[in-house]
Amino acid sequence: MSPDGNVVIEIYGEGKTDVGEATTKPQPPDRGVVPILVSTLCGRPAGMLVKRYGSVFLNGQKGSLSQKVRFAKQQACYNGSAAAVFVVDSEGGRGQLKKKTRDLTRSRDHRLPNFPMAVGVAQPCIEAWLLSDATAIRRGLELAETPRVPDEPEKLPAPCQDTKRNPKNVLVAAAGSSKKELSTKEKDQIARSMNDMNIPRQRCPEGFAPFADEVQQHIAPLFP
Repeated sequence: MSPDGNVVIEIYGEGKTDVGEATTKPQPPDRGVVPILVSTLCGRPAGMLVKRYGSVFLNGQKGSLSQKVRFAKQQACYNGSAAAVFVVDSEGGRGQLKKKTRDLTRSRDHRLPNFPMAVGVAQPCIEAWLLSDATAIRRGLELAETPRVPDEPEKLPAPCQDTKRNPKNVLVAAAGSSKKELSTKEKDQIARSMNDMNIPRQRCPEGFAPFADEVQQHIAPLFP
C-alpha cells in the first residue's frame, strides 16, 4: 500500500491494447484492456492504481519469457508495489496456450512466494476477450444494434496465422468499421463496458477464465 492509502499494482503486457500507455507513475486503471478488466474483476475498487509496462519493457529484458516473469515480479516487489499482473498472447493454438501458461505459472512460483502475482495467457490474443461480450461492444462503441460475434472467440486463429479472420479483424467487423484495426481508445471503451465477468468466463474458458481465477485469488484479496 502506498503512503496515501492506495494499492499499486504493476501490470505487464505486450502493447498499448493490453496495458495502455506505459508509465511508471501510478495511475487509475482506466486505460488498457488488462488494467480495466483486473479492476472489474476486483469490484472496481477506488483505491486501485496501476503502473503499466508494455512490449518495450519486455523486449528490453534479456532471456526467455520465464526469466521476464521472474524479473517483473522481483521489480514490482522491490518497487514497493502491492502486487503484479503479467499477461501475454498465446499467438497460436492450444499447445502454445498450455506451454505459455505452464511457463508463466512455474516462473511466478519460482521466487518471492509471498508476493501476490496473477498471470494469464489470452487465446489467441487479447481481442478475443473483447469479442466475448457483444453487448459491451454495442455499449462501448455506441452502436445502434448488438453485433454478431463468434460463439467461441478463442477458436479463431492468431493474427500471425490468418491475416483475414482473426480476433482483431472480427472485432473490426463487429464494430461495423472500415479500419484495419480498432484504436486502443475504442478497445478501452469496450473493456470498460464489460460489466458481467461471467460472460468472458463462459465464452473464453481456456484463457480468460483461468486468468480471472488468478486475479480473484491473488489480487482481489488486497481490496477488502
